[in-house]
Amino acid sequence: MFYPYILLIHLLCAIFFIGYLFVDIFILGILKKKNSNLDQELFKTIGVKIMPFIVIILLLSGGVMMPLHTNPLNLLFLIKIFFVGIILLLVVFSLFYYFILKRKNPLGNFIHLLVFILCLGIVILAKLMNYFFISL
Repeated sequence: MFYPYILLIHLLCAIFFIGYLFVDIFILGILKKKNSNLDQELFKTIGVKIMPFIVIILLLSGGVMMPLHTNPLNLLFLIKIFFVGIILLLVVFSLFYYFILKRKNPLGNFIHLLVFILCLGIVILAKLMNYFFISL
């Protein structure tokens, strides 16, 4: 009954999360190279104060929808869950370095690119799951 609403929240959070990664990698990456004095406070605020909540909502909404897609033979779903687990570990690792150790993340130079690639993989797997479910 609540599935369409949870799906909408999940998709909006995913769009925001992937959009943030895209902007940080491709737009800010170019601007950082051209202007080293670029003010990063806005994007640091978004990345540290807003994105963890987006990730939590994304994971919770995905967890609520998970029983509908759980099937021992659904290899695509298991790969998706594996990718999500890697992203969760990277987010926790980054937040641990930022809040607990108060040091620069040693994976900071390429973590957003890695998470972006994993997110693209998740989106492709989700579309393939949808295709195979509808075609059956």
